[in-house]
Amino acid sequence: MPVHNSECWLDECLKSVWEQDFKETMELSVFNDASEDRSAEIIEKWKMKLEDAGVPVIVGSNDSSQPRGVGFAKNQAVIQSSGTYLCFLDSDDVMMPQRVRLQHEVAIQHPNSIVGCQIRREPPESTERYTRWINSLTEEQLLTQ
Repeated sequence: MPVHNSECWLDECLKSVWEQDFKETMELSVFNDASEDRSAEIIEKWKMKLEDAGVPVIVGSNDSSQPRGVGFAKNQAVIQSSGTYLCFLDSDDVMMPQRVRLQHEVAIQHPNSIVGCQIRREPPESTERYTRWINSLTEEQLLTQ
């Protein structure tokens, strides 16, 4: 999970990780990319809560004054991960409670696949065009776009 100045979304995002109904081993890899807000404090609070629930949390950070960007932060989170599967989550997103379980089940059934899901925006009328586009991508478009 890449993070940069995400304090206004982070509690809800990390709560959605905590509420997953996935019963197998799961870890959370967070990379804080030079946040200047309270993101680091919120990550530490949730790290303790998630680890108490059996979810190890790996936290890396770019402590310079300049963020390196979401691509860099996402790649760093991947590098510091140790899992067999990756499930991407941005710090301004919220997962439905069954997301990880359902995607893991599909990944096991289709081991040479990239597994995705449809999205829902809140409020529903925000970015209607984007939501319609991303939820109607073909299998080929999912690979290329």
